[in-house]
Amino acid sequence: MDQRFEFISPGLVSPVQQNVDRATYVRERADNILRILRNAPKGKRFLMPYNSGQHWILAVIDSWDDSVMYFNPLGNEPGDDLKDLITTALNDWKVLVGSRMRQRRNWQTLIDTVRCPIKEGYVECGYFVLAYMREITFTVDGLDVLQTKDFYTDADMSLVRHE
Repeated sequence: MDQRFEFISPGLVSPVQQNVDRATYVRERADNILRILRNAPKGKRFLMPYNSGQHWILAVIDSWDDSVMYFNPLGNEPGDDLKDLITTALNDWKVLVGSRMRQRRNWQTLIDTVRCPIKEGYVECGYFVLAYMREITFTVDGLDVLQTKDFYTDADMSLVRHE
């Protein structure tokens, strides 16, 4: 994988337990993210595939810039669980690193829903997330290129399915 990026396993962050206290469960998963961010050098971004239980999305976290880029194959805004999870992890990380990071007004994390190729229907969102990660890590300006595409061709998706 490109040295500018590190992978956060969806098993550490995606909600899989049911009938648990939501705040406690967000805290546990945020702690998983914090353990990974703890030693992040400036310039490192984190690719975090996330499954809400029914749908895959991708969050790209830049902890030093206090920003998150959110790529959703359906084009929707992030759900409350994902927003709470990332905000909790980054707020804890800010306390850890203090004044060494770029601070936004009011210490609000920027969560930006980014324009990206979207799909019709409700299948293959996982393949789209894999395609996003492939595009981001295999090209020099992957984050910028991804935001200019309207769709993936069948050939693009076949490449992702077979890798």
